[in-house]
Amino acid sequence: MTVAQDQQRALATAVGELLRDSLRDIIPKARGQVSAKETQVAGDVVTDTDFALQETLQAGLRRLLPEAGFIGEEGFEAMQVLGDQPHWIVDPLDGTLNYACDLPFFGASIALIVEGMPVVGVVYDYGADTVFEAVAGQGARCNGAGMLWDAAMAQRSPIGISSGFLALMKGPEAARYNPDWLGSRFRIFGSQAVQLCWAAAGRLRLNINVEAKLWDDAAGILICQEAGADYAALAADPVYPLSPASPALAGQSLFSISGAPELVDLCRRDFVKG
Repeated sequence: MTVAQDQQRALATAVGELLRDSLRDIIPKARGQVSAKETQVAGDVVTDTDFALQETLQAGLRRLLPEAGFIGEEGFEAMQVLGDQPHWIVDPLDGTLNYACDLPFFGASIALIVEGMPVVGVVYDYGADTVFEAVAGQGARCNGAGMLWDAAMAQRSPIGISSGFLALMKGPEAARYNPDWLGSRFRIFGSQAVQLCWAAAGRLRLNINVEAKLWDDAAGILICQEAGADYAALAADPVYPLSPASPALAGQSLFSISGAPELVDLCRRDFVKG
């Protein structure tokens, strides 16, 4: 089943409104009542707000496209089969640890997958009250205005990394993962979906995340590509088209690289060599 192109843009706008309205409604009500629980992933946490947001978003997406399936981070089961119908892939609260500590760097991410490919990607940056969206073949937008990767800004911007990549930079293969060309201006913000959008805009020269999963990157991949930035998943490349055999759909970490195309190419060259 396909989704018409004119419907895709309307869906992107509606999903952006759904994300903003849902987070702006639920997050303030939950403040002061956050109970963070450790997950099976070291250093990762989940809160009741994650589940409340996923339930609200799932209901809203069902109203927008009743025939679509749903894959959410909370309760994710490896090797979910997409089938022939469109599917939403949702991270209801990306940057949960930041949220639980009352740090304003978190967001939410929704992608619509049709025939294994992303056709709509939307990320909401809660702290900046900003909606990033993209439609396949129709470009990327930031709060409704067209968005292109800004090469000049990217050249002076820092590199976003994850804590997992920081460990590689300091580990036994430091020479491999911390080459001279990478420089020394690094930032860890703690929300992969949001950092992907910052890389798409050029606010980050590069964004590197070892631990990223499909729900973290599903929307951001499309936003990066439609804005003119580059993206690679070194551990599961290519992520799309998704199929039952896709490592990403099995829950495998992606080793996600995004941002300036020439630097993404250098990462492909240096980080995957034996």
